[in-house]
Amino acid sequence: MKAAARFLTIILTVLTLALPMPPALSQTESSGSKPRVALALGGGGARGAAHVGVLEVLEKEGLKPDLIVGNSMGAIVGGLYCAGVPLSEIEHIMESGEIKKAFKPVPVPVQIMKKAIGKLAFWREKEYPGFYSGKALEDFVNDQVDEDKRLIENLDSPFAAIAVDLTDGQAYRLTRGNLGRAVRASSSVPPIFKPVEEDGHVYADGGIRANLPTFPAKDLGADVVIAVNVDEELARVNKDELKSYGRLADRLSTILLAVRDNFHETRADLVLRPEVTGISLLSIENEDYQKAIEAGRQAARKNLDSIRELYAEKVAAR
Repeated sequence: MKAAARFLTIILTVLTLALPMPPALSQTESSGSKPRVALALGGGGARGAAHVGVLEVLEKEGLKPDLIVGNSMGAIVGGLYCAGVPLSEIEHIMESGEIKKAFKPVPVPVQIMKKAIGKLAFWREKEYPGFYSGKALEDFVNDQVDEDKRLIENLDSPFAAIAVDLTDGQAYRLTRGNLGRAVRASSSVPPIFKPVEEDGHVYADGGIRANLPTFPAKDLGADVVIAVNVDEELARVNKDELKSYGRLADRLSTILLAVRDNFHETRADLVLRPEVTGISLLSIENEDYQKAIEAGRQAARKNLDSIRELYAEKVAAR
């Protein structure tokens, strides 16, 4: 029964994030001077740790992006990096399990019990539904950065987190305000996490409309967009692998996200596809985070010549 309930929750989440929609986007604020080369970091749960590996290679090669646009895990990695957090520290956050604790500070069974008890308190103000508030993630991100870097407009590099306003259905580029709160909004997958209310908006995970945020990157003025797609490869699987709730949910998410993100890839000048096959979106294994980071390194190294060419074009155009 518990497994079935978990499965239904995952399916609702997957369907929510994978519905095909046009890439209509609204903007909160401009991020300032026009960026030239942008990294679009897609969402993907544990697979999103691959973004760390990509950034490591680019940094080593002196190929720093002018702008990073991230969704969900891409927003977490991109936001921390633009705030000046060393990649070695971000890698530790991923591999040590700290990021998992930030997402789920309380075990699911305990959280369900707390929710049940909370319903007895009939005098409480009605809240948005969700197992977790996401406040722990917001606080965690803010704690990792210097106090003066907790505003997006004060970051070392231009950054935008993508979130969807559930009231109007539009995706927003969050380029101002508190970094931790923006990342939390971009990572609030319903119905696992409660939506985030901010300035009249009710934000949820940006993947509902732009899991691979290439269109937002172009809209922010990037001449060149390098996308990092951390979807699992859509390859044939053995039917016996689909006989568990977890594997079936993963398979559905892989199919739906692949269709959705393939469309957004068309807006990119180059797409990096780290080999993350076999890593579950919801993995809690430290080893999977390590594998994803290494997959990101390999994908970046494999495409270094193409990346250098794009940067050369940027320099020539200036």
